[in-house]
Amino acid sequence: MALLAHILKAPSWKLSWRTAAGKEGTASVLVPGVPRLPLMAELEETENGCRLWIEPLEPLMVASVEATIEPDMEKATALFLNGYNSWTDSCERPLDASMAGLAHTPKAAIRHWVLDASGDYRFCPQNPKSGHQHGEGYGYLRYGDETLLFGECLPDLGLTTIQEDLDAQKFRIVKEGPARLIEPGERICVFALCLLEGTAKEAFARFVTCIGERRRPAEPLVGFTSWYRHYGDIDEEKLVQDLAGVKAALSRQVPEGILPVFQIDDGYTKVGDWTHPSTERFPHGMGSMAEKIAAVGLLPGLWIAPFVCEKDSRLFHEHQEWLLRDEAGNPVMSGSHWSGGYALDTLNPEVRSYVHEVLGLAADTWGFRLLKLDFLYAAALLPHGGKNRGELMADALDLLRDSVPEGTLFDLCGVPIMSAIGRTEYCRIGCDVGLDWDGAPYMRISGRERVSTKNALGNIRGRAHMDGVAFLNDPDVFFLRDDVKLSEAQKKTLLEADASLGSVLFTSDDMGSWSKEQKRTFEEALHAFASRKRG
Repeated sequence: MALLAHILKAPSWKLSWRTAAGKEGTASVLVPGVPRLPLMAELEETENGCRLWIEPLEPLMVASVEATIEPDMEKATALFLNGYNSWTDSCERPLDASMAGLAHTPKAAIRHWVLDASGDYRFCPQNPKSGHQHGEGYGYLRYGDETLLFGECLPDLGLTTIQEDLDAQKFRIVKEGPARLIEPGERICVFALCLLEGTAKEAFARFVTCIGERRRPAEPLVGFTSWYRHYGDIDEEKLVQDLAGVKAALSRQVPEGILPVFQIDDGYTKVGDWTHPSTERFPHGMGSMAEKIAAVGLLPGLWIAPFVCEKDSRLFHEHQEWLLRDEAGNPVMSGSHWSGGYALDTLNPEVRSYVHEVLGLAADTWGFRLLKLDFLYAAALLPHGGKNRGELMADALDLLRDSVPEGTLFDLCGVPIMSAIGRTEYCRIGCDVGLDWDGAPYMRISGRERVSTKNALGNIRGRAHMDGVAFLNDPDVFFLRDDVKLSEAQKKTLLEADASLGSVLFTSDDMGSWSKEQKRTFEEALHAFASRKRG
């Protein structure tokens, strides 16, 4: 099927700007008869779409560039719009579905719990009406077994939102402009539109190629993470006991091409005080834990949130000048996690040196070969320093890679998905699972990034086309244990989805206490996981 024939009209374009003198303007471009603009615009046709170039006639700042496409929406059977964050619910939906987001959440609750920090609520229009869904970077329409993918393929130069208008049978694709003045004579590409067809995975693979990225080489992972077993209540004694159980459960030969992992999650220090782990909880140090893990043949993994700190941390009290601040000079909160999360200014030279020190210490000195890097969206909460959100996120992720020795593996989490493509070996593609199916009713109005096993399962399926193409998908954990509020059918469904659609097969169970039946269930899933082709 020639799906590109379903684009009913050529894209239309709109540009918004502000001159150095403060004059604002918005106009359609490339349309005959438009009055003289303070810039020249040129549309370049490419193999997979087109690129819009501009050259100012006077100094100006581009606020946004918008392309409108009008595909045949009546014949489409489903719509996928990629969510902003790795936690944001992202799955195929009917075209007339709605996205409530925080529309029904009291504003006082949003402010108190900082519910709007991790998603796109502060910069993308939120319309809860049916047929007005939105996403970031790219999306596709499904026509039977085939898809028509559309998106913007220069994510490092700016964030792009996609807004559905089912009533008007169109999509608005809006890209943020450079957060700096563009001088006369400077010719820059401000938008790169892609229109691709094929299966979801085929079209997405071509999209990644258009971005100019490729997946970093890596092998699938299997093993344990401490979070859902202990949450933040960890210490050396508990983890040594867990390690014995993981070793016993994985004592049979792990299939070739699969890396066995033991990952230490949050709880070994205050968030932000990464260079000062708790000596009470870990009297022999974090390097000793990495050595113990490696000694039993497992890959040592460690959780770090490098771009945030909590209010009770030493860093927060000693380095107020490192905090990201808004125009009023107030510190920018990243969420209500821990004692209150605050974003660091990743353009501050001292913060950059600190991040380099933290990651180098964890990977090079302590010996953790897998770093789970979390809450990364904090680097792009506020455009500043002459960089927009997309530029800030790309710069911050490159800083992380530059801070570790070659061979260090990353598993990014809480990250804008478009910025993660090609920059990490593994990436979370869904929200945290819960110890029940869908959380308490009052939690269901806390946003699209909330903890939910149901939503996590939707993302495992919805973002399956990313696995082995942009990175290896981390779907979060499965449970076999009995002390969770999931039915046996729900646990089975989650495990089967992790094994058949993801590339990180982690649990937080006490693997040493599994029954014979639970061990057999895991081994069967591991066999299916290892035998799959990826990419």
